[in-house]
Amino acid sequence: MNTNVQIKNQITLLLEDYIEASNFITSLSEIGDLLFFGGSIRDCYINSGYNSLPRDFDIAIKFDPDLNDSKFDFTNLIEKYSYRKNRFGGFKVLIDNIEFDIWDMNNTWAFKEKKVVPSEENLTKTVYLNVDGIVYNYNKEILYFNELNESLEKKVIDIVLQDNPQKKLNLLRAMIFKKKYSLNYSEQLITEFEKLIILEEEHIISDLYKIQIAHYKESRLSYEDIKYELTTISSFRLN
Repeated sequence: MNTNVQIKNQITLLLEDYIEASNFITSLSEIGDLLFFGGSIRDCYINSGYNSLPRDFDIAIKFDPDLNDSKFDFTNLIEKYSYRKNRFGGFKVLIDNIEFDIWDMNNTWAFKEKKVVPSEENLTKTVYLNVDGIVYNYNKEILYFNELNESLEKKVIDIVLQDNPQKKLNLLRAMIFKKKYSLNYSEQLITEFEKLIILEEEHIISDLYKIQIAHYKESRLSYEDIKYELTTISSFRLN
């Protein structure tokens, strides 16, 4: 991706056949700055565009503190659509069969728990894996991507923020990213895998496989793939 503005153009082009979803993004951007993060932006950045419609869009809203009615306007907007609130305080909104995961930036887990100082640029520091460290301000067309770039340049998946309420899911995701982007695990990440293997040796393979199906609604790694990864990690320390 050569220029930040291309990401906004790519999102616009991607949604041009999804009129209701496109209108939703436009209306949402009038309430506050939209901070796109996660896989939908990472893949657009890496591939210089979209090869297919992302599984979902993760968006944190940076509400304008000078607009007292912005959160009220947000509530009124999402109530026009099919939505539900998740256990971490975000909203899952379904429009044109596209899922949008919407968060108040200041209520994202790491900011709310005071793990990281709240700011849009610090969103990249709230992720567990550095390969997730990319954020795009849709309104201002600003891209934050140091953590992701470091991962791609060094060919290593590493841990950014150790504390995370979904650590087991993120370790499963690390396996998927290793295969998808041809990366290696950092020493720190290998240590976390080893802790998990020791803690849940008998059930860990089946647990990770079930977590994968629950999260992705499909199998991206087979049971044998997961077993091979964990066996390789354990053997790594023995060699």
